[in-house]
Amino acid sequence: VAPAFSPRLVGGRVLTPFGTLRALAMAMKRPAADAAGDVAKQQRGSLACKDPLAQPKPGSMVVLDGGLATHIEALGEDIDHSLWSARCLLSNPKVIRQAHADYYGAGAKVAITASYQAHLGGFRELGLGEAEAAAAVKKSVELAREAAPADGIVAGSVGSYGASLHNGAEYTGEFPGMDEAKLVDWHRPRVKSLIEAKCDILACETIPCLLEARALVTLLSEVQFPAWVTFSCKSGIEVCSGESFKECVAVVGDCEYVVGAGVNCTQPNFVSDLVATCRETLPAEKHVVVYPNSGEAWCGETHTWKSGTATADAAFVTMAKDWAARGADCIGGCCRTSPATVRALKDAFCPSP
Repeated sequence: VAPAFSPRLVGGRVLTPFGTLRALAMAMKRPAADAAGDVAKQQRGSLACKDPLAQPKPGSMVVLDGGLATHIEALGEDIDHSLWSARCLLSNPKVIRQAHADYYGAGAKVAITASYQAHLGGFRELGLGEAEAAAAVKKSVELAREAAPADGIVAGSVGSYGASLHNGAEYTGEFPGMDEAKLVDWHRPRVKSLIEAKCDILACETIPCLLEARALVTLLSEVQFPAWVTFSCKSGIEVCSGESFKECVAVVGDCEYVVGAGVNCTQPNFVSDLVATCRETLPAEKHVVVYPNSGEAWCGETHTWKSGTATADAAFVTMAKDWAARGADCIGGCCRTSPATVRALKDAFCPSP
């Protein structure tokens, strides 16, 4: 009796019974151990949701935006507060809309919302309650959507718990008194507000440790919504806590609601090795998402950028081409990158006809 098969969603495409049979037939031509490994890898982490980053033309580059807070500061705002750029959701929402518009205008396909550091504690400092905080988070999606072109993607930013501590903990992974369950509870209100506001995808970003990665996987499985998860890293093999980057990627890659994983807000010279690890660890249908900073380091005590070797846009693009060659298919910039950086990426990967 022939086994029963049902269609499966893989990388935004339906894998038919015939496709499944063909894959099994091909596997039979190889050693049993190899075939078993292939089937396990295909099943592990396969998607249970639509992939918002899937492109009509396979292999196309998705250009992400650059440093939102960096550009908001360049437009004249002071954001030195525990809410960071999210403070402007209340004080000057127009500047957030303008920043998004500038990035879309420079060629970004994806805008990441101003909710990175939007947390209840920070809103309480400004006298807001839970309902008003939720409304502010939803406003971040609305502002990005207002600026977006018809085919623009809005990613709801879910910043690390460490960012709420306002001491640089998103670059250390030191979360005193927190465990996985507490982190799930802490992240849940913002995640739900972003989903209710109809963002296209969640951008779980600047994650410095395995503990928070596991918490996010638990929460994403609960809310059943597509997301990417990107880590802050201190070397080509370690996340900022010192734990294995490969292990962190494997944990999030196994989640059927994670459509991509990678690295953000990290020194760009570490990224090539990190991309290679991502591509060899993730299931084939999942994206490698990369948006490092300009190369400068943030001082959590003084709340300033340490002077150093900021990467010029031309050099950033040269490195980005290597990241693409190693498997990255979603590339943008993080802190201290600008619309000019994004335009350079767009011209390199998606030149106008």
